[in-house]
Amino acid sequence: MKILALPRDPNPYQRLLYEEIEQMGCEVRYIGDRTPSRTLNLLLLPVQVMAGRIAGARIVHLHWVFCFALPKSDRFPVLRRLAQGWFRIWLASVRLLGMRLAWTAHNVLPHSQVFADDVAARRSLVEHADVVFIHSVSALTELSALGAEPRRSVAIRHPPLGPDGEVPLRVPTSKEGPREFLFFGNVAEYKGVEELLEAYSGLPPQIRARLTIAGQCADPKLRMRLTATRNLRLRLERIPEDEVAALLAGADVVVLPFRRVTTSGSAMLALAHGKPLIVPELPGLSELPTEAVTRYDGSVGGLTAAIVELASADPSRLAAMSAAALDWSGQASWKDVASATLAAMETVVNGRRYTDLRSPLHRVPVRLAPTDKSVRTSLPAGSRDRPSRGRPV
Repeated sequence: MKILALPRDPNPYQRLLYEEIEQMGCEVRYIGDRTPSRTLNLLLLPVQVMAGRIAGARIVHLHWVFCFALPKSDRFPVLRRLAQGWFRIWLASVRLLGMRLAWTAHNVLPHSQVFADDVAARRSLVEHADVVFIHSVSALTELSALGAEPRRSVAIRHPPLGPDGEVPLRVPTSKEGPREFLFFGNVAEYKGVEELLEAYSGLPPQIRARLTIAGQCADPKLRMRLTATRNLRLRLERIPEDEVAALLAGADVVVLPFRRVTTSGSAMLALAHGKPLIVPELPGLSELPTEAVTRYDGSVGGLTAAIVELASADPSRLAAMSAAALDWSGQASWKDVASATLAAMETVVNGRRYTDLRSPLHRVPVRLAPTDKSVRTSLPAGSRDRPSRGRPV
């Protein structure tokens, strides 16, 4: 099978997925990045899909829609309407060219506005998609609430973007000094970093805790507010892949105070490194392992209390959380994900009904709709392949 992928992104999800898919004898070709001009790349998309169809490709795999945003859309709103119109035209062209469309719903809605009406654009996307891959059942619920209910969906747990063994995993609290808390990932407003700073500043003086925030920050105003904060270790840059494992090895607890999220590569990466997590009670994070996670109610006060709880916890508790994180992470592999992804793609390309698409992937009940339009798949606990190191978003 030949697959056209869009867009190409530094997020390691695509690299780790397609490496496994190509090992299975498939060919993956990226589209939408043939020239330095984003506008020209958008205009060429239907041509690239047609060329791919002629070359034997039968399916387009879309991950994110940020590539459809026109330059200077934030200054000229009319460009968002133009982008949305072109997006609908491109979706129609995929179908007219006899191609199938698969969409991986990494986010229910874009984190930053892309179109004039992102909700309407999502409905258009789901309407045209032959299969939608979701990382958790909550994403399907949220899509349905938007009026975007997929005809076919496959739940595939986001596997860990884990370590490669170059840096030994460190059990939390196994060194002297204050307990180390880390936020890691792209630094953006929706990640709740400013709430984390407020919660950290509200810690009682007797609590020995140190906070590090590491990750690229593309928002100059947010960067300015963060750099003005005292008693904080900041590294507002893209962390090289060969430094990620060492950064996580130095942490006792990873804190991810998202305001909203569909799935989190940062959470998966932290768990793969055996790090206890602090996260808010959000549907997109509900399937993380309870034994490795401390949840709070989403308020600043709740976050402060969670930090105090783990900063004061006995080392044996954090060690147990670390073991639970590693055990849960070991239950998914990229080979499993690739197998189920490819099986679903082959099903829609070949026009078969979903009669027995039960590849090993996600520990949720397997349910087939009466018309066989959707499927949930489940992951066996025995799968222990260790994935490669990667970077979250």
